[in-house]
Amino acid sequence: MNRGNRIYFDQDGDIILQTGEMTGDVIPHKSITKVDFLDLEYGEIDLSKHKIVKIDVSTKKPFLENIVVPLTPEQQRIIELENELLLASGVI
Repeated sequence: MNRGNRIYFDQDGDIILQTGEMTGDVIPHKSITKVDFLDLEYGEIDLSKHKIVKIDVSTKKPFLENIVVPLTPEQQRIIELENELLLASGVI
């Protein structure tokens, strides 16, 4: 079974807690009535590329921020070499 992420947030949309996504032998979320929350479908947001930073309380939509992973010097050099090859071959 796949279980999506549950996000608890306050009246200002600040995130209090995220349960995270789970797969395997997991218990489904149960309803909670004292705190507002947002359930996202499993895989709805690629959490390796985006960070959920806040919830819009009126629309219950998450605000996302891109996760930037810096390139290593070796990766940067490979990109530079690929660009040089493309320029030399007239592709770009």
